[in-house]
Amino acid sequence: MLGVKVVCVGKLKESYWRDAVAEYEKRLRPLCRWELIELGEARLPTDPSPGEIAGALEKEGEQILRQVSGTVFPLCIEGK
Repeated sequence: MLGVKVVCVGKLKESYWRDAVAEYEKRLRPLCRWELIELGEARLPTDPSPGEIAGALEKEGEQILRQVSGTVFPLCIEGK
């Protein structure tokens, strides 16, 4: 059976994001294994340097890659 794993950085706090994920789950659950994973955000200082931002993004990217396998579809314009 196909498995769908949605991995997001940060908690889904806003109700419209929770509603969107619930709709995806409702439609996909009968067809596949469904899993939602919320990863913690990397902490940055108040005025981060470009190097600190790049390091935080690298750290979050490594967290994502530890959670996924198989074919990956990034749902972000900047996703690689």
